[in-house]
Amino acid sequence: MKALSFEGSGSEYFKIWIVNVLLTIVTLGLYYPWAKVRNYRYFYANSTLEGRNFEYHATGKQLFLGFLVAMVLFIIYIVIQQVSPIGSLLLIAVLFLAVPWLIWRSMKFSMRMTSYSNVRFGFEGKLGQSYMNFFVYPFILLLAVYGVPIAAAYFMPKLMLDPSLSWVSSIMPIVIIIAFVFAFYMYALIKKKNTTYMINGLRYGQGKFFTDVQARKFAVIALKTIGMTIVIMGAMALVIGVIVNVTVGMEALMELKDAAEDPALMQEKMGEIMPIIGLAYLGLILATMIILAYATTRQRTYVYENTTLDNKITFESTLKARPYAWVMISNFVLVLLTLGLAFPWTKVRMARLMLENTFVDTEAGFYEYITQKQDEESSLGEQIGDAFDVDVGLGF
Repeated sequence: MKALSFEGSGSEYFKIWIVNVLLTIVTLGLYYPWAKVRNYRYFYANSTLEGRNFEYHATGKQLFLGFLVAMVLFIIYIVIQQVSPIGSLLLIAVLFLAVPWLIWRSMKFSMRMTSYSNVRFGFEGKLGQSYMNFFVYPFILLLAVYGVPIAAAYFMPKLMLDPSLSWVSSIMPIVIIIAFVFAFYMYALIKKKNTTYMINGLRYGQGKFFTDVQARKFAVIALKTIGMTIVIMGAMALVIGVIVNVTVGMEALMELKDAAEDPALMQEKMGEIMPIIGLAYLGLILATMIILAYATTRQRTYVYENTTLDNKITFESTLKARPYAWVMISNFVLVLLTLGLAFPWTKVRMARLMLENTFVDTEAGFYEYITQKQDEESSLGEQIGDAFDVDVGLGF
């Protein structure tokens, strides 16, 4: 097993990033597609495995088409919103219907524009399956999460007024519990379906990626994540409660309620409370990052260990929650303290962490495999399609 590496630096990327920002501002956003290409090419060119780097082949002109369509749709939405609120809702519904197509089209384009060792990647997932994964299943999940509680809130008052339907009221909590369990199952199923759709549709030359993951494992990770969330949020609430009691006192909170009719007193009391609110908000952000780090690393490890390329090349993720959370939190602090100027260094740090914890089996004929794919690529020729690229990743 060999780890990927990132050979770029924050100072190098800063030069590219600052020029991109300035040109995007000067051109009122029109330079964005070219800026995106420059960013991609820098990170791809500096991502290496066994001394060979990745490449990004798209051009700003190709991405400009998708960018222009997005801008036109945004302008149309703004105009319709001013004229007809119902029309704006209809347009949003149409855009939601287009999301699976956008994901499918973007994956085909972005993979075709990516190569490693002069061999192109590809994506052969079906459009129909994209609609199942990114529209039908999420719609069922939304119905499970919101449909039953909304229906219960609507019908419960009526059921309580009709004694003959009292049995319906008694089983309603059971129905809500069943809906919750079903929603949890749908979440795990969606993770499985999306992962298999994305990875099993990937190609490296004529080589096929394959992953065999189960919804049950994603459900277990989700349950552990929920447990961690309860513990962390409970501990955070306890700490904040102690801080409030020591620094402000519970009496000040009670006085805040009484000061509602006195603006001057309200302002004074809010001045005492605001630091605590700010601390709670910051704690919520940090807690969210820790929880996200746990869920992401566990899912990543599981998916990588069950993924192969042509049943020959295996993969492994050694990314752990603690270093991942540390990089996320420290990056967040750096961006805040520098008013955004440290963004290039934070992005490089994250790229290096992710790549250095991504391993590929380079033993047992890896070089022969790459050479074979290079020969196949030269015989296939280069295929360039229409661009429609949005930022869609595998989530890993």
